[in-house]
Amino acid sequence: MARELRCADLMPGCDFVAHGNDDSEVMKKAAEHAKGAHKMLAISMEVEKKARAAIRNAAA
Repeated sequence: MARELRCADLMPGCDFVAHGNDDSEVMKKAAEHAKGAHKMLAISMEVEKKARAAIRNAAA
């Protein structure tokens, strides 16, 4: 089952959605997005925990 993370769940107003085959792939894409779009030089453990908790099965 594909997994996804909607950036808006963490950063209201952002319409980016990271898709992947597993949580690790989703987190890699989300981290790249956060660094480029939100100017986050590093992802804190707190943000990573919130992001991992927000990952869900992608709608079919």
